[in-house]
Amino acid sequence: MSPVVVPEDSAWRTRYFVVVAGLTVLHAFLAAIFPVAGDEAYYWDCSRNLSWSYFDQPPLVIWTMVPARMVLGETALAVRSPVIFASLLLALFLLPLVRRLGGGAREATWAYLLLHAMPIYFLGNFYESTDTAMITAYVGATWAAVAIAQGSRRAWWGFGVACGLGFLAKFPAVLAVFSLAPALMQREVRKQLLTARPYLAALLSFALTAPVWIWGARHDWDNITFQLRGRHQRAATEGLEHLAGFVATNLAGATPFLFIAMMIAWWYSRKESNPGWAVFRVAVATPFAFFGLISIWKHVGGHWGAPGLVLGIVPIVLISFPGRRIWVTLGTVMGLALSAVLTFAALNPEAVLAAYRKARPEARTPKGIISMIGNEEIAEEIQRRLRPGEVMASESYTNAHLLPLLVRGEMPSTLAHLGGMHGFASLYWTRPERWDGVDVLFVTERTQNDGKLAELFEECVEEEPIRVFRQGELAREMRTIRCRNLLRPEPAFSRLPRKASF
Repeated sequence: MSPVVVPEDSAWRTRYFVVVAGLTVLHAFLAAIFPVAGDEAYYWDCSRNLSWSYFDQPPLVIWTMVPARMVLGETALAVRSPVIFASLLLALFLLPLVRRLGGGAREATWAYLLLHAMPIYFLGNFYESTDTAMITAYVGATWAAVAIAQGSRRAWWGFGVACGLGFLAKFPAVLAVFSLAPALMQREVRKQLLTARPYLAALLSFALTAPVWIWGARHDWDNITFQLRGRHQRAATEGLEHLAGFVATNLAGATPFLFIAMMIAWWYSRKESNPGWAVFRVAVATPFAFFGLISIWKHVGGHWGAPGLVLGIVPIVLISFPGRRIWVTLGTVMGLALSAVLTFAALNPEAVLAAYRKARPEARTPKGIISMIGNEEIAEEIQRRLRPGEVMASESYTNAHLLPLLVRGEMPSTLAHLGGMHGFASLYWTRPERWDGVDVLFVTERTQNDGKLAELFEECVEEEPIRVFRQGELAREMRTIRCRNLLRPEPAFSRLPRKASF
């Protein structure tokens, strides 16, 4: 009997799914052992207070955390389950996208592996963030837009669903709409606009975003106002300086070598006759162009170009260009090394602290290192100090949400809005009358809010701080202020109106 010969693409398809499965297990393992950060704890607390949407975040990632918490409990793995699922979906979208652009399972495998050489993607696979889900939807929408350009009518449905769910993950997903422009330049695609399908798909997409509008209508459109005015504050540095910072962040997130390789491959891809490539090039360029332009006069997150970085890996494996092997090799080595350093630092903050103090004993320790030290001890001590009926509060939304998570959600807590711009979701969970007369154990590392606390409460008395020692030296100190009888709950503890009394 002659041996069975497996076609190359079939063999590579098997390899692809083995690679995806193996890396998904790695994502889950790292998600389980990494210390939880403040943003992640914020999403966790939101998932304990389900709503149509939230003040500064749409609801999709928060909603999908709930079933994982039911199975896994209040654990880091449960908190990060949505990002692990989103990363898996991205891998499943990547293969058909690569095929649409002329590649196969072999190229998709190398593209998926190369993605993990970018620190922004490697670390983003096990850090709970709305960005990862949005990027997954953006990749799905790009796949659908490429299919539309190639004549697929059914792809309108996929594009509508991807944009709608992407918007429910993070609002910039709607930038995928720009990728349709090259497709609509084709007469055959424009003919499809004479049918009902594109408009029904758009209606479906809008219907999927309904939770955001429902929440907004119930709360005077605070969520939309925040996105349009509050989130995008005027940059501290103007013009080209801030644009340079945005570019530098993307260079670091992908490594300069892979970023340059992306740009070269993107440029060479203009020679491709496949109509899907024109759509793809716009999809890659849109996040960089849009947020780069915004950054000239408004502050933007450096990582907001990430959808373009993720898609930018694809032409590297599909398009030949001079020096490709050198750029990719250097980028892979640099990216993996940087990811390894960041992973070690996150898993060993005390070693980083000790090394920093040894190298610069006279310098002030950076706040980022301090914030990773002793959170579990602080949470347990606060829980021990809380009296019956008291609530732990902090002006830091990291403290307000992370410390309760570290004691499995058994500590009553809330944010006290005494300044800042983010993390206000909890101010919409409880009406102000619920806070009348409440006693609070206020936890802070600052002193500038003492006067504000004195105005809100009948009495505030500072107690012995919580101190964390490492190797016989004070590593961190947390102030505790016991505040009695809350007199003015709004707006520091609630942004909701009081119930009308008749």
